[in-house]
Amino acid sequence: MNSTVNTDGASLPVEDIVNTAIYPLQLQHGRAYATLLLRCRGAVAEEGVCLLHDFVTPRALDLIRGEAVANLDSAFYCHNTHNAYLQEDDPQYPQDHPRRRRLQTDVGSIAYDFLPRKGVLCRLYQWDPLTRFIGDVLGYENFYRSIDPLGALSINVFEPGGSHAWHFDESHFTVTLMVQPADAGGLFQYAPNIRSPGDDAFEVVGGILDGDRNAVRVLSLEPGTLSIFVGHNTLHRVTGVEGNNHRLVPVLAYATRPDAQNSEAVRELFWGRKNPDSVQLSGS
Repeated sequence: MNSTVNTDGASLPVEDIVNTAIYPLQLQHGRAYATLLLRCRGAVAEEGVCLLHDFVTPRALDLIRGEAVANLDSAFYCHNTHNAYLQEDDPQYPQDHPRRRRLQTDVGSIAYDFLPRKGVLCRLYQWDPLTRFIGDVLGYENFYRSIDPLGALSINVFEPGGSHAWHFDESHFTVTLMVQPADAGGLFQYAPNIRSPGDDAFEVVGGILDGDRNAVRVLSLEPGTLSIFVGHNTLHRVTGVEGNNHRLVPVLAYATRPDAQNSEAVRELFWGRKNPDSVQLSGS
């Protein structure tokens, strides 16, 4: 682990982390909040994703990037194959069926216990108005931050050559913050709302896996963009990263239960261990 952590933002006011002039999340009962909420709900309903560009300020973005770069050595890398449905292989289908095709993913993740608790990223995640707003956008009256010791807040790290193959998310929603895009490649491609209950859209998925891009769109994820993505019914991937820079994307985990956390098997898969090491917990 790289113990050099950027803590320059420990005393940064939240108004200097979130661009509250554009996103007044602290004013829950104000007209601007209601207008923003209506826009985001519409985007999620139509596109399966809401993008909040320039959500964090330039200074906060620089500090978050510094926190990520300082802990790159702590990233655990998953080099694995999976099908687009992230489910166990089912031999009732032919080997070349979309349900069974094996796709390669190579991505790293910096776990929550490596991130400085007084750093900008953790303070953003712990900000109650952000939690409440995301719950409001997704239509949940009861909405909580995850209590997972490794996956509550993490940073996806794509090295040059890294990618995340086509898949549907197991969870119904994902919240991410683009911190550093790749020099080239690393595109977030998605086909919105192609799956529905009782219909796994095998024909459409098979076409996309074969190279059909008619239903595929590309998200514009500039640094500082927060995204609320409903990926359970939307096929998506991150294309291969090129150049010298890592693609850095924090993932903020939320749930509709106050006790929600990942299984030990999931922690083992994405962070290489089942539980945090008390020596690694960062209080800085």
